Parts: sequence; structure tokens; C-alpha cells
Amino acid sequence: MSLGCPKNLVDSEYIREVLGQSGFETVSDPAEADTVVVNTCAFLSSAVEESVQTMLELLGEGREVVCAGCLVSRYGAELLAELPEVRLFAAPGTYAGLASALKGGARFLPARFDGVVGRRFATTGPFAYVKVSEGCSNRCAYCLIPELRGGLVSKPVGDVLNECRSLAEGGAKELVLVAQDLGSYGFDLGRGVRLPSLLEKIASVPGVEWIRLMYLHPATTTPAVVEAMVDIPQVVPYIDLPIQHVSDKVLGAMGRKGGAVAVRKAFELLRTRAPQVWIRSTVMVGHPGEGKKAFAELQDFISRGHVDHLGVFSYSPEEGTKSAALGRGPSRKVKEDRASRIMEIQQEVSRARLGSLVGRTIRVLVEGYHPETELLLKGRAEFQAPEVDGHVIINEGDAPFGSFSEVEITGAMEYDLVGRIV
Repeated sequence: MSLGCPKNLVDSEYIREVLGQSGFETVSDPAEADTVVVNTCAFLSSAVEESVQTMLELLGEGREVVCAGCLVSRYGAELLAELPEVRLFAAPGTYAGLASALKGGARFLPARFDGVVGRRFATTGPFAYVKVSEGCSNRCAYCLIPELRGGLVSKPVGDVLNECRSLAEGGAKELVLVAQDLGSYGFDLGRGVRLPSLLEKIASVPGVEWIRLMYLHPATTTPAVVEAMVDIPQVVPYIDLPIQHVSDKVLGAMGRKGGAVAVRKAFELLRTRAPQVWIRSTVMVGHPGEGKKAFAELQDFISRGHVDHLGVFSYSPEEGTKSAALGRGPSRKVKEDRASRIMEIQQEVSRARLGSLVGRTIRVLVEGYHPETELLLKGRAEFQAPEVDGHVIINEGDAPFGSFSEVEITGAMEYDLVGRIV
């Protein structure tokens, strides 16, 4: 069971592969399992609660539970006393030894921050996440990632390419590159190894038709990265660029590298050199230092339509972060109201952006049936990332799952498009 982000899903797929190679049989239904590996998230307190509750429910059903992931990094060996019923605790970096630990009776595997997992297969169908680096060295004031995952460790180019080849041979048409900060890829590998050169090499892998970039810090969104997006046909015109805020005061309190200057430069770069690129971003409301003036700056920026897809989070003070020492900031009610207001503004932006596509024909990766009915198909366009953006709902025509089709857009909603195969 994989909780949290796509980077965790890559780890879960690796765990599945490692255990399978050691003679363990995977079942799809937890009720049929003797042992359930729960790959946990602990980035926020709410994620910690979900992780613990998931394990308690499985234990209550009589399952043996292995706790993997960030929960183990965050709380360490104290989990042995808090959750004595759990069979094994395995922190990130230890998954290669899971099978031998289970067979040998180990109870706790401490974190190792010296590599990046890779695997040959994906569980996601026509797309697959490829983790190209682990950890982060930016050390934002509100973030626990360096403590949970360590500093930046980039996967060697050859390992990335071998993984991409295996995934493409397994049917993945789209590779979604993920990292804590994708733009920092290669900083620890020496001169000449950077994201643009990696993209060129991945684009040469047979079978790869779309390459998508997720999680770039504004400060590492360089002209070379943007030029690679424009010049390499397989790189879709889409970028996930979490900015967190636009107020220099708030960004300073957050410890965000480059502050508001980096945010402005990144957007100017994209709009002048790659105006066709759709931008997904994330903002955080309610961080200490966000007064009415700072929030008004954020409202104004979002209302101008700079961002095509947006996620909004309310600040959560996490124990052990520098931000937690600054106080709680605005009240919970104020944070919730501000998050709702930003999303209301973005819904109008999104509705107008998608509405402009009605009547156009776009290329769509057909993923399968719509979750509500087999009378409809669902797919994604270049500007729609898996799981976080909307879909293209196809109500006329048919196509094999995992194939590309030309779809005429006949309608638009707040986040989804409707169309027919032509």
C-alpha cells in the first residue's frame, strides 16, 4: 500500500520487485495477504495520522504489517515502542535488504541516504514515474524533506536510461520525471551532467513519446531547461513549478531560495521563450508572516492567470522545522478562508483556459474507461499530468487503452474536457 506522493510510488514498485525476486508472491487485495507493506508518508502531521491509521486498521484485520518510508525516517527507533505489533520498520534507502530482513527476523532498518531506487516495471499503465534524484539540499524553513530523505543524490545517467528503456519496453508511452527538485539534477555528479542533457538522452529511448517534468524549483528553472523543453519534441509543453508564494516577505520567512526574484524570473522566462507551456504550481497560504498585504499580492498574481493548474495548501507547523519556531501564523479559519479564496479565483482561470480549447482537435493518451462508467473513456492531453490535473472525457469513438488518439474537444468544465475521437 503506497501512501503519499509519486516518488513514494516509485519506491513501492521497487519494493514489490525486490520481494518478488526473493520468492514473495504479490496479491492485489490486502485481505488476501499474509503481510502488507505500507509505504508511509510523514511530510505533514495529517500524513502521519493517515499512515498510522492505515497500519492500525490492517493490524486489526489480522494482517502482518511492514512499515516502510518517511514515517520511519521521522520518528526512528521510537516506533518500536509505539507500535510493537508492526513486524518490521524499514526507512528509505534500505529496501534492497527487505527480503533478508523479513526472513532473518530484523525489526528496524535505519535510513540510508546514499542512492536512488530504480525498477523495471510500473503499475500505472501507459505512463510511469521515473525518480531521477533523491533528497533535497534547499532546506526550506517549513520542510522536513532533508531530514526524511537526506540531501540531493542524483541517479547516474546510465541507470536512469536503463530504467527508462525497461519501462518503455513494458508499455509506458509517457515518462514523468520526478524529484524533490528536478532542476537540481546532476549538481552532485560533476560538470556536464544536468537536466537538459538527461532529457536529450531519454528522448532517444525507443517507445518514449512523452516526457513530463514535475517539481522544478523556480531558482533552478534555467534558460537551458526551458530551451530543452522547446527543442526536444518528446518533452511535453508542461512544467510543474511550485512557487509557494509571491510575497518576498513570506518567501523570505519560508527560506525559499531566490525569493520573489526567482519566481518572477522563472515566469518571465517561460512566458517569453515558451509561451505554449502550461504551468502547474503550488502555493501555501497562512505561513507566519503572511499578513493581509502579502495575501493580496498572492490573490492578484493568481487572478492574472499566470498559472494554468494550481494546488493550494494551508500551512501546517511541523515539529522540527524552522518555520514552527516562528509561531502558528494566521488562525486555522483564516487559512481555510484564504485557501478557498485562491481556489475560487483559480477555478475561473481554469474554466476560461479550458473553454478556449472547445472546437480544437488535440492529441490524447487514452488511459482506459472512465471510473464511473464503461460507456465513456478517459485520457489526458499534453497539458494534463497524471493524478493531479483533469482528464479528457471521451463520449464518442473508441481506441485501444495506452494508445494516442486525435480528439475534438466539444465541451469544457472547471478541470475536465469532453471530446470525441476523430
